[in-house]
Amino acid sequence: MAFARGGERLSGVRSMTDSLAHLYADEHRRLQRFLIARGLSASAAADIVQEAFLRLLRAPREEVRDLRSYLFRTTDNLAIDEARRRRRNILATAVELDEAIADPSPLPDAVLISHQEFRALHAALAALPPRPREVLILHKFEGMSYADIAERLGISKNTVMAHMLRAMLCLKASFSAEGGGADGSSVR
Repeated sequence: MAFARGGERLSGVRSMTDSLAHLYADEHRRLQRFLIARGLSASAAADIVQEAFLRLLRAPREEVRDLRSYLFRTTDNLAIDEARRRRRNILATAVELDEAIADPSPLPDAVLISHQEFRALHAALAALPPRPREVLILHKFEGMSYADIAERLGISKNTVMAHMLRAMLCLKASFSAEGGGADGSSVR
């Protein structure tokens, strides 16, 4: 009798394994195409689909009512997590490059900024939203590190980096518009 129960259990495991194998055969390409359409590379899509199937295997059976829905939702959530991770990495890389490249001491010709360029810069800075402007001024003009700014303003370092990036993009757009100056004048 014990053998029969073990055999039944073994049969149940085999049928579950078979059904998961069939589900994988039916769904993995569709899920990969879904992820590729969202902008992921083929290899990243394959990794995410594999992770979704692994999570399905680890999930308590009584909590999974519809295998396909569970797979789709898990795949979608993993793709969202991957996009967030990529954005954080891009932002961190941009900030690291800014800190590595920027020379805190001004060049002699930069000290002699013309009155016109000063007005354009002042107008562009005034047009920035308050928090990005404050972060930019603290970093670029007062020479504070991102960590020091975060501590001073009571925000996270990542938030400081996001404000800095926003300020830099706004300034770039301001100086690119209509000949380069925030007031429409050409800045050289």
